[in-house]
Amino acid sequence: MGFADHYLSRQQPVYSNIHKDAIPDPGYCIIIPCYNEDNLTSTLESLWNCRRPEHGVEIIIVVNSSQADPPGVIRQNQLTIHEFEDWHRSHRDPGIDFKLIDFQNMPVKFAGAGLARKTGMDAAVSLFNDTDHREGLIISLDADCTCDENYLTEIESAFRKERDASCALIYFEHPVSGNGFPPMIYSGIIQYELYLRYHVEYLRFIKYPIAFHTLGSCFAVKADAYVRQGGMNRKKAGEDFYFLQKLFLSDKIIEINQTRVIPSPRPSLRIPFGTGPVIHKLMESGNRSMDTYTPEAYDDLGKFIALIPKLFRINLADTESLLEGLPDSIYTFLLNNGILEKINEINQNTGSKPSFIKRVYNWFNAFMVVKFLNTAHQKHYDKLPVSKAAGLLLQKKGYTGKKNTGSKALLTTYRYIQRSTHYTIHL
Repeated sequence: MGFADHYLSRQQPVYSNIHKDAIPDPGYCIIIPCYNEDNLTSTLESLWNCRRPEHGVEIIIVVNSSQADPPGVIRQNQLTIHEFEDWHRSHRDPGIDFKLIDFQNMPVKFAGAGLARKTGMDAAVSLFNDTDHREGLIISLDADCTCDENYLTEIESAFRKERDASCALIYFEHPVSGNGFPPMIYSGIIQYELYLRYHVEYLRFIKYPIAFHTLGSCFAVKADAYVRQGGMNRKKAGEDFYFLQKLFLSDKIIEINQTRVIPSPRPSLRIPFGTGPVIHKLMESGNRSMDTYTPEAYDDLGKFIALIPKLFRINLADTESLLEGLPDSIYTFLLNNGILEKINEINQNTGSKPSFIKRVYNWFNAFMVVKFLNTAHQKHYDKLPVSKAAGLLLQKKGYTGKKNTGSKALLTTYRYIQRSTHYTIHL
C-alpha cells in the first residue's frame, strides 16, 4: 500500500493521464494553476532555464475555468493549451517534464484557485504515492511568476540540510521598475509589498511566534505532510493562507532565502483579495499611498503575547486579573472573543506549558491577529500611510535615519532584513 492510498480514495481525480510518460521516481512536482493567462510560457521558460536538481522534476499546469465563465475566458484557455503544446514540443529534457491538466467547466460552487491548486497537488500526491515517495516535494507556483536560475537547486539544498522540515516558504520579490508595466503599477506594488513585509516584521518584533509570508506562489510541502493535513482546500481565494496555517503549529517550517520567486505586479480582479485586487484598487482610485495598521496596535498585541505563558494553570479570577492590565484595545477584543472561557478550557485539557502555549496560538492564530488589528482600527486607532508606519518600526529596531525614507528605499531595507533572517517558529 502507498502512504496516500486512503487520502486519494476520498478525492475526485481529474488527472487520469498524469501518469503517462511521467519521469521515473520524480523528486519534485511543481503545481501551476492557470486561469485566463496570456503569457504562461514566460513562467515555463523561467523554470526551463533553472539549473537542474539531482532528482527529476514534474511540472503540472492546471488550466481551469468554471461552468459560468464567459466565452472570452474559454477562448484564452484554449489558446493557452495550444501555446503550451507548441512550446512543449521544443522543450524536452530527461530531468524535467511538463504536464497539463485541462480542467474546464469546474462546478461554479467550487471553481477557483483553491480547487485548481488542489487538483494539481493531488495529482502530485498520486505520482509520489506510486513509488511510496512520501518525502517528495510539492512546490506551489503561479502562472504569472518567474524565478531565479537557482530556484530548483536551492529548494533541493534546503531540504537536504533540514531533513526534518515538512514545509518551506520561498523568498519573493515583486518587480518594482522596468518597461513591463506603467510607473503607477510599480508605485503601487512597492506600497503593497512594503505593507506585507511591515506586517510580518512587526509580528516578529513583538515576538508573535508564527510570523510568515503566506503566498500561494512561494511554498513547498512534503507529500506526506500535505496528506496528513487533509490536502489543499477548495476556497476560491486565500487557499494558500488557510492551508499553511494548519501546518505552522504541527510541522517544522523553514525559509528558503537564497533564491527568489518573482510574482507579477499586475492589477487583476480574478480573485477577491490579494495582489491583483489591491493594485487594481490603487490604480482605480489614483491613490499611490496605502494605509496600514499603526504601531500602537501591534504594541498592544505584543503585551498580550508576553502575557500568554503566565496564563498556564491559573484560575479564572487570576486570569481575569492579569488581562485587566492590558491596553483597552486588546483587552476588550479578548473579552468579546471569549478569552476567559477559552483559557479555562485549554488549561483543563493540557498538562504542560508548551502544550498550553501551542493550543493558545492554535486559537489566537493569524486570523485572530488580523481580526484584532481591524477591530482596533475601527474603535481605537487611525491607520497610517505604510511608508510612515514602516519607517517607525525601523526606528524601533535601531535602523536610525530610516524614518522618513521613501517607500522604495524602505522596501529595500525590509527585503534585506527578511532575506538575511532565517525565521523559525518560537513557542
